[in-house]
Amino acid sequence: MTHDMLRFLFLFPILLISLLVSGQTLSDDQRAALTERLMKYIPEGGPGGALGVVMGGEVVYAGYGGLADLDTETPIGPETHFNIASCAKQFTALSVLRLAREGKLKLTDDIRQYFPELYPEVREPITVNHLLTHTSGIRDMNSLWSLQGVTWWQQTLNNQDVLKLLRSQQELNFPPGSQHNYSNSNYVLLAELVARVSGQSFREYTTELFTDLGMTNTVFMDDHTMKLPNLARPYFSFDTWTTYEWLSDMVGDGALFSTLPDQLRWEATLMRGQSEGVAKELLATSQAAIFPEVTGYGYGLERGKYRGLPITYHEGSTGAWKASFIRFVDHDLTIVAMNNSGKFGTQRLVYDAADMLLEEAFTAPRFLQEPASVAEEIPVDDLLGTYRLPSGFYFRFASRDAKVFLERHERNPVEIELERGNVYHEIADPAFKQEFTRNERGELQVTAYYWSHAPYTLTRSEIDLTDYDFRAMNGSFQNEETGLAFSVQHQAEGKYQIHLGGEKLKGRLLGPDELLVQNYKLRAVRAADGSITELRLGDGNRIMNLRCVRVTK
Repeated sequence: MTHDMLRFLFLFPILLISLLVSGQTLSDDQRAALTERLMKYIPEGGPGGALGVVMGGEVVYAGYGGLADLDTETPIGPETHFNIASCAKQFTALSVLRLAREGKLKLTDDIRQYFPELYPEVREPITVNHLLTHTSGIRDMNSLWSLQGVTWWQQTLNNQDVLKLLRSQQELNFPPGSQHNYSNSNYVLLAELVARVSGQSFREYTTELFTDLGMTNTVFMDDHTMKLPNLARPYFSFDTWTTYEWLSDMVGDGALFSTLPDQLRWEATLMRGQSEGVAKELLATSQAAIFPEVTGYGYGLERGKYRGLPITYHEGSTGAWKASFIRFVDHDLTIVAMNNSGKFGTQRLVYDAADMLLEEAFTAPRFLQEPASVAEEIPVDDLLGTYRLPSGFYFRFASRDAKVFLERHERNPVEIELERGNVYHEIADPAFKQEFTRNERGELQVTAYYWSHAPYTLTRSEIDLTDYDFRAMNGSFQNEETGLAFSVQHQAEGKYQIHLGGEKLKGRLLGPDELLVQNYKLRAVRAADGSITELRLGDGNRIMNLRCVRVTK
């Protein structure tokens, strides 16, 4: 056998994989399998979604299912507009990059050059790049409004309302550039930056950009009264399908209404690396990393790996609207999905499609989605309590009204139920499973399984509060930035009552000087004499270190 033959045999599997994913075509079986994956989530007569695939710079599949409007029975099709939510952030970033390429701003500029009214007490620079990568430390506006009792989607708020809110903020979650924390405020500020620098409204500027990209059915909707044709109305299902009116006028972080063909055109443009209306270098820069030593996030894109292959991706979710894209850059493959149904998520849909299209290319198996074996049931009362990772991430299992609830570090409480033996699952999403076991030291631990991540295990935290002064937290506290005011009163060992406005909330110690109240954590800060002078509030997600100063004992 010749050297050339050996080389061919060695390369043949790689060549075969390349042909499978970049031959710019799909087999009839593959098309049928994609349609089956889409339709399995869509009930007859209900809302639905759209799924598309780009290979080698060409659209090779576009599928549609379900209804855009249940009242008129309008089917979802190529002309249907979806709110693609946070998948919009890539286009906000592209707008900023275009202005930078034109020399109208620098990505290293401190944003106070354009917004002098913001964060006058913060000495460190807060750069445009910090906004692009969610490393600014600026808190999420929706989370801040939630502390004030404002639910953003129930009323009409716009970008000027966001600026007004941020003008009242004095501190950040962390020093700029030191870590990553996703905050929608960053991309609303970027949208306003585009407006201030260009002299146009953000919608006007981006409409020109979309025209240059050939995406004429895509628009940032900064006026909720706009009559958008062929809108996929959003639907939740609470025994029956329920829709609602879109009231928000905020843009930049989301509120981009687009069609599947427009999004596939964009993906094909990126894959080919060229566009008649947008510079080739601009397209390439938009896909690059910014601060890889701090975060994989950059220019409205997440970075990671799926089953051993590098990917760029993003998810979007606004109410019942959801959207996802995943790019396998090394294989010239992109999968896009969007929907108007609260019954299913688009993330699993695009990964299901990837599992089928790239099965021969993956170098790692799917994540384990359930325990390999099931052990004996452990009594519910023995399972209750707080479980932690060394990082501080926690699960807390609590019993209320004969039901078991899981309170997670970054989520709202969910009800779980026994599946079999020592395995529970979330009632609303049975794919999310929890396995209870004991480690070699006899400590209870829980392992979480889900299709989108590797299993991880938390150990129950046994709190020693023998000498703890439970009444040290008693008092009234206030945060000037948000107007938040509340009082804390000890009730029984480790249990507290929190008075917030007219509400009485229950709190429980997670550990010394660490109080859990719903999905918020309060961490005590002590003076030199040991007295508690303030509580730092965090939601485990987009608010950190919010300073709540003691006003009375």
